[in-house]
Amino acid sequence: MKKLSVFTLITIAGISLAGCGKSYLDINTPNPNAATSATPELVITNAMVVTASGQVANAALAPIDYLSGWMGYWAPSGSYAPSTVDVASYFQNTGFANTLWINAYRNLEDYYYVETSAKEQVKPFYIAMAKAMKSVVFSQLVDFFNNVPYGDAFQGTIVINPTYVNGQTIYEDLSNQLDTAANLMASSAAVPSDNTDVMFNGDNSLWIQFANTLRLRLLIRQSQMSGRDAYIQGEIAKIVANGGGFLDEDALINPGYANNDQQQNPLYGYFRTLKDLPTSGGQADYYRASQYSIALLKTYNDPRLGFIYDSLGDGTYIGNVLGSQNNIPGNGTSSLGPGLLVSAGQSAVILSAAESHFLQAEAILRGYLTGNAQSEYEAGVQASFDYLGAGDAAAYLAQSNPNTNWTQVSGVQAQIALIIRQKWIAENGTLPMEAYNDYRRLGLPADIPISISPYKQPLDAKVPVRFLYPVSEYTTNATNVNAEGTIDYYTSKVFWNQ
Repeated sequence: MKKLSVFTLITIAGISLAGCGKSYLDINTPNPNAATSATPELVITNAMVVTASGQVANAALAPIDYLSGWMGYWAPSGSYAPSTVDVASYFQNTGFANTLWINAYRNLEDYYYVETSAKEQVKPFYIAMAKAMKSVVFSQLVDFFNNVPYGDAFQGTIVINPTYVNGQTIYEDLSNQLDTAANLMASSAAVPSDNTDVMFNGDNSLWIQFANTLRLRLLIRQSQMSGRDAYIQGEIAKIVANGGGFLDEDALINPGYANNDQQQNPLYGYFRTLKDLPTSGGQADYYRASQYSIALLKTYNDPRLGFIYDSLGDGTYIGNVLGSQNNIPGNGTSSLGPGLLVSAGQSAVILSAAESHFLQAEAILRGYLTGNAQSEYEAGVQASFDYLGAGDAAAYLAQSNPNTNWTQVSGVQAQIALIIRQKWIAENGTLPMEAYNDYRRLGLPADIPISISPYKQPLDAKVPVRFLYPVSEYTTNATNVNAEGTIDYYTSKVFWNQ
């Protein structure tokens, strides 16, 4: 029997699944399309599609694509003049991340619904899925905003103005949630229904590895916090004890992406139309390759260059500069390449095998894990090559270059810098949020170019350290958001970046 895509299943069901749960957002800004009831199996698939849509670029979630500009991956075309509110200006107001915030909490409503309904129906597989996926979304909210509504955000009319919970407290609870998710997935009672898992196709062991790797991501994020080592080591010891290991393959969501309206892979659909032409209106015609990234890949003799970016007609690669008033217009620069834009049906990355190996390499260097850091580092580079279809990384890793060859560097700090440099390359077009998080956490890669826009305020402004709370909160949850004090997106850091 031919497997139906999730898009087909949702159409057959004839319902909108956005906001199946009840959060304070439903009370303050009702969602007229919310379904009154649906199975956890159907809701979880749709929720995962929504999560996947907000990872790299989404026309409705502008701050997401800004990260690729801030991290030196993309730069605006010269066809667009720099402005006081564009990606290069670093400017934010309370409207900047408003849609992102609302979308995230709508998404979390669905995961809350899945978890609670699956508990009532004794479906541990879906309880575990929901716990793992809500950990993705909640951790991203904390990474952008720090303290956010958490435990009482989904109580409907019982709590219409949820309090803000400390970001560190949320992270600690997410670690516990992921521990529970891994244990539930290890149970013989955790059995999925057919065609309802759009990431691992019902493979419990991969879900355990996903929960473990996501947990490792959150723990490594806290590595620069004073006095945090004992906690991190204790939590990682729990991961090791469950015996499930870490991801060795990409965590990819694919509900049946296709070259139909509203069904393309999110990244592909951002850059290509249904007729396979470059999109316009501030998408493919706006975001072009960064000259910084192209120059670096050339310097490293990196075979991934031609997979991350496309070449011009003469075989050259040219990029633009963030904030420059002299950028090349039109198609005079490179766009995304064939390793990132494969087809409308390609899968969306949630957590990559490359990141998994780089996280393990860093954890080993810091003494949190036992193992061989060099082996994990090299496996991370190879996983990036594999994802892009760039072939064998052996020659690349063996060249006499301290930016590629592990044996060419010495000392923990230099080795961590090497890991983060290669992690940064691997996250181009796949996980720009993680590059942004590493840059804030470690200041690495140290030479990420700062915008040269004349419209920055102040002119010497650096990359923002967070997002501002949204206008919807100041309108509907004013007492609690105002209790967070005055927020400055240049100085008000998230808890793990203090």
